[in-house]
Amino acid sequence: MNVTLEQARALDALARTGTLKGAGKLLHKVHTAVLYGLNQLEGQTGLDLLDRRGYRMRLTPAGEQVLLHCRRMLEAEAGLTSACAELQSGWEPSLGLVFDVVFPPEPVLDLVRALKAEGAPTRVRVDVASLEEVERRFEANEAHLMVSVLPSKLEGLRVVKLPRLKARLVAHRRHALARGRTRLTRKQLAEHVLVTVKGSDPRLQLSTAQLDRQSTVQLPDFHAKKAAILRGLGFGWLPEWLIREELKRKELVPLRTANTHAFEPRLYYREGRLGHAALRLVEALSSPGRRGGTRHNGVASG
Repeated sequence: MNVTLEQARALDALARTGTLKGAGKLLHKVHTAVLYGLNQLEGQTGLDLLDRRGYRMRLTPAGEQVLLHCRRMLEAEAGLTSACAELQSGWEPSLGLVFDVVFPPEPVLDLVRALKAEGAPTRVRVDVASLEEVERRFEANEAHLMVSVLPSKLEGLRVVKLPRLKARLVAHRRHALARGRTRLTRKQLAEHVLVTVKGSDPRLQLSTAQLDRQSTVQLPDFHAKKAAILRGLGFGWLPEWLIREELKRKELVPLRTANTHAFEPRLYYREGRLGHAALRLVEALSSPGRRGGTRHNGVASG
């Protein structure tokens, strides 16, 4: 069977107008051309699609069923035409992003809002995860981009380095570690509860990773970790942007230690040309001095 779009259009036009003349007018064709297409469609399907008795030509029950499938063909054609037009314009039909919760969400959310306000055709899907879960969701969701503070283990991804995120080792102001005026030693830190994020990885290179501590509390993400530290449960590393207000109010106190830390987020994306929405996202996440390409798994970024 080789049903054509022209045949499908002829059946759809007849159903809409009720006459060959009306169908021809709708399709900008003479009515004999419409009739020829309908006869060809009946020949292709091997079915009587038209009830030719009476003044108005009607669809048979079989014709009604075939019409449903013809309209699906026409809808698919319209969708393909729209997608091609978007691709030709440089806008991708959809854009999936997964980013680590340690990364500030404002640049991403601001861009999504701006694209919506501009009427951009790209459908943006945003997901938030933590540490190794970022890469797992990137694969599972077949996303286009991910922002991770852990180096990716996947092959063939392009990468753009993003500005470093300063982190502070903090405790609540009433915590025993916050009361000292001298620099804390590893032994002193090891006597208290270290609050961590589940899935913390040696690749983060945290100075507290090798502490021989009495107890550790693992939480699902940095927001839960922040809440636990604010309740005086223990101490831990938090990105500075997340605790800026608490530092100003001195609810959280930076601990005096010999070590500092900064998370090093990277934006990864799959091979291929980036569309307008993806490029806008890279622009929003990168500072002017840090947009140069780097290499990952032997592939240069754009």
